[in-house]
Amino acid sequence: MNAAAPVVSGEPAEAGTVRGSQAIERALGILLTFSMESPALHLRDICDRTGLTMSTAHRMLKALSKAGFVVQHPADGSYRLGPAVVSLSRVVLNGTSRSMLAAICLPYLEDIRNRTGETAGLHMPSADGRVCVAEAESRQMMRMATGVGTEFPWHAGAASKALLSGMTPEQRAQALARATWRQISSGTPRDGERLREEIETAADQGYALSVGETVEGASAIAMPVRSADGQVVAAINVTGPSIRWTRERMVDAVPLLGSVIARVERELGTR
Repeated sequence: MNAAAPVVSGEPAEAGTVRGSQAIERALGILLTFSMESPALHLRDICDRTGLTMSTAHRMLKALSKAGFVVQHPADGSYRLGPAVVSLSRVVLNGTSRSMLAAICLPYLEDIRNRTGETAGLHMPSADGRVCVAEAESRQMMRMATGVGTEFPWHAGAASKALLSGMTPEQRAQALARATWRQISSGTPRDGERLREEIETAADQGYALSVGETVEGASAIAMPVRSADGQVVAAINVTGPSIRWTRERMVDAVPLLGSVIARVERELGTR
């Protein structure tokens, strides 16, 4: 005698999945109604902004409150973002540590390397300049490679200029005050005035270029990366032999580099 199959629901399994996804979307919609301009909202405000009914919004807020994502003010009944959001924001902000940022960026660096054929690297500020913290090395026989852990001064290279271009004038002045000026290669800026002009150009156009500034016969393009609070925390550069990685090819790579940095910044929560 065959055993009867158990009946678990009177509706297809997909229906439960749809309802679950809808609940998640509604809960996230509620969280996204809070902003710097509206840090506290009443139930009616939330309903108006999300289109949810009072009963649905109240049910969602109870669940979010239980998980710590919102808190209700005992005096006026308004809601604010809770401690769980703060904890998650710390995770995002920690993404600007060297190890975390390198882990986030490495797949993107490999994508840039595969699409340009040249070496892509991630550089972050160090005590007296910048340091390479991640790199996807070109697979071509003749290539340029920085090497993870290699440090460079503030006054030379596209990545240095990209980092400096995103700083405030005060931060830039402090950084350059620590620079030990020396001629590294034939293309190294010979004085502060020329360097400042190139930094201003980089700030205007959104990217920096260099030819023979740190290594003879090497060219590079770099763009800054900003963290969740808008501060420049790194630069992504693409470097190769000048005979092949020409100024024209570097400029052609601007859209690619810009789109990659936009994706990185989305992961960092950059506004």
